[in-house]
Parts: sequence; C-alpha cells; structure tokens
Amino acid sequence: MEGKIWGILLSVLGIGGLIWALIYINGPEASTHLPVLVAAGVCGALAFFVGIWLVDHKRSGHKPGKAGLMRMAEREHSTIGA
Repeated sequence: MEGKIWGILLSVLGIGGLIWALIYINGPEASTHLPVLVAAGVCGALAFFVGIWLVDHKRSGHKPGKAGLMRMAEREHSTIGA
C-alpha cells in the first residue's frame, strides 16, 4: 500500500513538472532558462513513469508470471546444490 501512495504522489509531481516545463518553455525568457526547463521536464517525465510503475507494480494480487516462477525455482535448486 505504501508503494502505491508513493507512486500516486510521484505521478502527480511528474505531471506538474511536465506542465510547468511546457508552460514556461514558450515564455519570453525561455532561451535563458532552457537548461532549467529541460531538467524540469526530464525530472517530471522520470517521476511520472516511476510513479506509474510503482502503482502498477505494487497493486494487490500482483504475482510473477510463469517465467518468473521458473527462474525462482532454478535459483532455489542452484543454491541447494552448491
């Protein structure tokens, strides 16, 4: 549940950063503040996608697929024999 809350907060923060960068990129001082706007846009996009990943990854009932279960079984067998 905690990861889902962090995911929602990061997604909202990321959307805010992207909107802020998009609004001010068209302003009169965009050329002087371009590095800051690009950094805000990149950080906003990163926060948004990490937040979406956290919400999706931490949802209740999320189980690994068949390939993940097979890898876990292989690791279990390789550590037992070592």
